[in-house]
Amino acid sequence: MSLRLICLFALIALTSSCSRMERSAVETGSVAELRRGLDAILDDPDFSSAHWGVRVETLDGEVIYDRSGARSFTPASTMKLFTTAAALSRLGPGFTWKTRVDAVGEITADGVLNGDLVIVGSGDPSLGAWHPGDHCDSACLLPEWVAALRAAGIREVRGRVIGDGRCFTEEYYSGEWDYADLPYWYAAGTSGLAIEENCFRTRIEPGAKVGDPAVISWNPNTSYIEVINDVETVEAGGTSNADIVWRKTEGNLIRYDRTIAIDKPVINERGSVWDGARYAAHLFMEQLEREGIAVSGGAFNIRSLEDPSAIDAATNRATLVTHTSPTLAEVCKVINKVSHNFFADMTLRTLGHRGAGTGDYETGAGVVESWLGEIGMPDADRIGMSDGSGLARMDFVQPRQMTYLLRHMKTSGGAPGEAFLDSMSIAGVDGWMAGRLGGEETKGRLRAKTGYIGHVRTLGGYVTTADGEELVFSLMCNLYTVPTSRVSKAQDEACLLLARFGR
Repeated sequence: MSLRLICLFALIALTSSCSRMERSAVETGSVAELRRGLDAILDDPDFSSAHWGVRVETLDGEVIYDRSGARSFTPASTMKLFTTAAALSRLGPGFTWKTRVDAVGEITADGVLNGDLVIVGSGDPSLGAWHPGDHCDSACLLPEWVAALRAAGIREVRGRVIGDGRCFTEEYYSGEWDYADLPYWYAAGTSGLAIEENCFRTRIEPGAKVGDPAVISWNPNTSYIEVINDVETVEAGGTSNADIVWRKTEGNLIRYDRTIAIDKPVINERGSVWDGARYAAHLFMEQLEREGIAVSGGAFNIRSLEDPSAIDAATNRATLVTHTSPTLAEVCKVINKVSHNFFADMTLRTLGHRGAGTGDYETGAGVVESWLGEIGMPDADRIGMSDGSGLARMDFVQPRQMTYLLRHMKTSGGAPGEAFLDSMSIAGVDGWMAGRLGGEETKGRLRAKTGYIGHVRTLGGYVTTADGEELVFSLMCNLYTVPTSRVSKAQDEACLLLARFGR
């Protein structure tokens, strides 16, 4: 063997020895213990068929732990963090939506509007909604609008009530949502004009005796929906699982089925409606008629009219009401603490409308992705965003992209960053984290966003360690086969390890 070859082998051996020494130095102490603890949680046989993506970093970018951090995962509702961060940064925490009610036509001396009432939306998710906490739903909002008409001298409408949501495109659902989800509140379609979160609330009560149909009522009490009631009252202690089982995809015929026990006082459920702009117009028309103001022409979505341009071109037009929403900062609390899909998707489409002139899902996602590129996110062009809520299974992000976003909003977010942090649930205190990690070591020391769709459970946020250091983390589990509670338990165990971590 030549001297040169002997020297080369010796150098390789020395380099290998040095590398082992360096790894040993890195893997000793508290960081190594943390990594071993996280490995033990994720390597549990319960998760042998699952895919974990986990990333833990310091605020200055030091990687404490990484497992598949550069691979793509379905994020479920942690996608809302991307939507709200971009919206707060692009639009500002103080941004508000405005909705107008216009009279189009002549108002006569005896109080007749010879023309139409037009409700012009701007994409406000909170209009006549059940959220935020100090909400003003349609039962609260619409009488205020009627009072404004009376103040303008209107006692009769010889025309139509028209909903105008054309600030958004005509699409209602994300093309990547599961068809079976569409009748339910969490998959309510979005529209440039919406009210009551494009939903209604249902009370299902047992009939008078076993075998009778259940008694179904809904709020708001409207003729907009048509119900097929196949729910049966069963014996005391029997199964109470009555709910919507079907809704016409482009209509408001809704079928309820299954059973309710005769000793079950009530089942409260929620359902979605089709055509939010017409829904708003219809509810307003019903309120006007309840308060004695007749409407002769019915309620319509402006897109269904033969000549919407005639309304646009009308010169005899006056604004009777201008309604202003809560701030975007308050709306983001609903999105992240409540994990409200409808609010998130309305916000995404608003980003498209305000940022790029087109209020659809795809354009809104493009605005978010453009902003992510501007802040230097790794692989920003590889994020998959089909909606703003995370309901779509074709959403995908990397755990390291999640931690990058969290670091950016904490360290350079300014006022948007403060609003972003305020929007997240606090462990043991509020939102979806109210019932999780409420022990002494974690309560109030962890802010996070949860995520769940079938076989996807995620968690991402901030945690303060035992020695006061703040870490960001992303925990994504896809394609698990155990109960979701088992995955949540593993994520909570991981968060507890992070809270106990100290240098």
